[in-house]
Amino acid sequence: MPIRWLSPVTAWYARIQIKRKVIVAYLPLIILSLFILGLISNQLFSRSIIERTKQNVQDESALMVAKLDSTMSNMEICANLLITDLNRLFESYPAAADRTAIEEVRLRNLLQSRLSIDVALFPEVAAAVFVGTDGTVHTSYSSANDETQIVKNGLVEQLMAAGSYGQTHWLPMERRNYLTSDPEVPVLTLGKVMTDINTGRTLGSLFLLVQESTISGFLGSGGDMEQKQYYLVDEDMSIIASPNEALVLTSAVNRPEFELLRENPITSEIVKQGGERNLVTVSTYPELGWRLVNLTSIDLLTKDIRQNGWLTVLIGLICVILSWLAANGLSKLIVGPLLQLVKAMRRVMDGDLAVHAPIRTQDEVGLLAKAFNTMVQRIQELVIKVEEEQARKREYELALITAQVKPHFLYNTLDTIYVLNDMDRHEEARDTTKALADFYRMVLSKGRELILLGQEAKITSDYLSIMQVRYNEVFRYEIHIPAELAGAPIPKLSLQPLVENAIYHGLKTKGELGLIRITAYEEAGKVVVAVEDDGVGMDEQQLAEVRYARADEDGQQGQRSIGLYSVEERLKLYFGEEYSMSITSELGQGTRVVLTVPALRSGGGAGNV
Repeated sequence: MPIRWLSPVTAWYARIQIKRKVIVAYLPLIILSLFILGLISNQLFSRSIIERTKQNVQDESALMVAKLDSTMSNMEICANLLITDLNRLFESYPAAADRTAIEEVRLRNLLQSRLSIDVALFPEVAAAVFVGTDGTVHTSYSSANDETQIVKNGLVEQLMAAGSYGQTHWLPMERRNYLTSDPEVPVLTLGKVMTDINTGRTLGSLFLLVQESTISGFLGSGGDMEQKQYYLVDEDMSIIASPNEALVLTSAVNRPEFELLRENPITSEIVKQGGERNLVTVSTYPELGWRLVNLTSIDLLTKDIRQNGWLTVLIGLICVILSWLAANGLSKLIVGPLLQLVKAMRRVMDGDLAVHAPIRTQDEVGLLAKAFNTMVQRIQELVIKVEEEQARKREYELALITAQVKPHFLYNTLDTIYVLNDMDRHEEARDTTKALADFYRMVLSKGRELILLGQEAKITSDYLSIMQVRYNEVFRYEIHIPAELAGAPIPKLSLQPLVENAIYHGLKTKGELGLIRITAYEEAGKVVVAVEDDGVGMDEQQLAEVRYARADEDGQQGQRSIGLYSVEERLKLYFGEEYSMSITSELGQGTRVVLTVPALRSGGGAGNV
């Protein structure tokens, strides 16, 4: 039977013209090849993009959870600072029954002033409210609200019944016309019972407010908002924060992704709603039992791939029609270019995207090759985009590592200023306060990560002058930056970790006054900055451990090397592998750290700082 069926077909094929033989032979192959290419490439690239997107969303979610945790921690730190400062105010005034009217007015003004000052130190905190045991309300803001509703609605009683001094209590995100500086904006409230540190007597209740817009401000900030949407869900399955204001304070129970909110910490699944498909990723914030939800549109994510598929089909149809009309020359012209195009397709299927199909003709085969090259180019652009997002993620991680050092320095310096004032050393307290203000003014530098070497030297000088107040018998310092090199670019806070290591690991344990010297010079077209100390130094084993320290399984550095690691990685990030850091040391003689940066000059000089 197969032979009888095949014989008439073979006889017919032998009778037709050669140009029709080419069409009959290769037309099915062209159609089949285009269909397979479109189907397989669409499946492969769609799956690849979805997997990459899953990983990117999980990384972005982890960063957002870290920002959220930082915001909550700063609120607790602000509350503790306020409780300490308010205790000091109450200690300096008689008991409520013994205060005169003038003292009462003065105390109220000082309470409001202290609330405003301390809140200003924490950008995350929108406002602070203190309710005394006598029902008086003190706020860090001016408002026409009836703040006595705090007492009338039982918030104070609820806080008192929830726990004792030192415990933090979180009230749910809500809109209200009291205990807020803006009734239109939902707020999350932290409450603490304030107790007299010396007597244990309850002084009142402290409330801190963070606005929903503060939390939603960093939700989805790293992605395309057309494709990605983020929102935050509390334990009651209420949406408490989202860049989409329409979702805030609505229930998540009736949403298609609701079932995923009940599963384990990190979940990524595709959820269908009507004719739309979304990649849903859920991450947890266990401290408050919240869930961070990301919705990524699969249709928008794979839009370009579908367009390329239709473009391939369209070009294939055009090629078929033109091949039929120009059959006389196809037998000689089509075989060679098609073979090259097929080879290029096979290389792409094998994962090689650095392929370019040569376009030697302007006919259908040339159009097909051009469409193929366009498709490969767009795929390469998508891969580059993913790599750029990974690079930005790495930059954010390094920025977080750099930020770890700043709060501790601020708290210690504020403690030093407090002690100097307490010892009536007001001039030193004034100079230290000025140095601290100059330090943070330069550190902020309008958000720039790259600053001039002269500015970095000024930051380091302010830091050293503050540290010299704390360790005046430990070290002295010298900074010599030539004016012609002060315009060289350098990552912000590159020198401060080095001098901090010199103080704590080189000079503090020396037992006598030491010296820190910072110098700069030009060599081989590059600027070399050296930080030297004559401290205890390191032996070969210690030096090897510092030089070759690497991240552990959790991606964290040891306490001794975190500053050095941050400086070296940021130099490589901004300037490349040829600009880096080297360390030399000799036990009992001191340590020398050398940074190499490009010799670019922006004008202006710092001279000797």
